[in-house]
Amino acid sequence: MSQVKLSDNFFSEQIEGLMLEALNKNTNLVELNFSGNRFSHSCLAKLKKITTRNIRMIEEQEPNKLKAEIYRLRYEHGKLEEAKTKLKQ
Repeated sequence: MSQVKLSDNFFSEQIEGLMLEALNKNTNLVELNFSGNRFSHSCLAKLKKITTRNIRMIEEQEPNKLKAEIYRLRYEHGKLEEAKTKLKQ
């Protein structure tokens, strides 16, 4: 799930803690729409932090995979150089 749209449900502040706990565990969530509900500003800020964190993680996923592949290839290159040296001897 990457989007949650629950506008105009009139959720009260009593639901904030439960919702934040549940949504914080979801690392795929990138878009929220809770307009028309009665959440505090601090809750809305925390919800924004959750989506910002998830967007950053998704954006960094591909570069991290590429970095891991670069390190693996460097390791393999080093092993090839060692094999070449042994063959020359």
